[in-house]
Amino acid sequence: MKKLVTTALLTGLLGIGALNAKIIATVNGYPITEKEANQLLKVLTKGKVKYSQLSPKDKRQVVQRLAVDKLVIKTAYKSLSKKEKDFIIANAWMAKKIRNIKVSDAEAKKAYNKNKALFKKNGKIVPFKKVKNLIKIQLKQKKVVDRLMKKAKIKMK
Repeated sequence: MKKLVTTALLTGLLGIGALNAKIIATVNGYPITEKEANQLLKVLTKGKVKYSQLSPKDKRQVVQRLAVDKLVIKTAYKSLSKKEKDFIIANAWMAKKIRNIKVSDAEAKKAYNKNKALFKKNGKIVPFKKVKNLIKIQLKQKKVVDRLMKKAKIKMK
């Protein structure tokens, strides 16, 4: 009984929270909330302007921008296969993780020197400065994968 009451209370509170999210527009039945508008404006105006402060014309522009985002996301989600969604999610996760990883020029140069044969174009070795950023990205990805695999518990059957 106690579990049932707790569940009902939580459901009610979550429902109230959803009701408090002021819907400012809909696009194809999908709600656009003032909270979403304020999140967008926080990025665009560095937190200087809130949706409620905008003129009707500017509000419409913000809503149209959010509508495009929402339609693209909803359409993509419906039209992509599970494999495509997994691929996109994995790449987004990897991009997020590598942002916080540092690779020095010396590390990149060492990898370049060790694998020069891989950096050929038209039979000539591409100079380090032209491939340095690519090497750094690859090294960052390797560090993420190495950390992930270090924590992995693989059981063979």
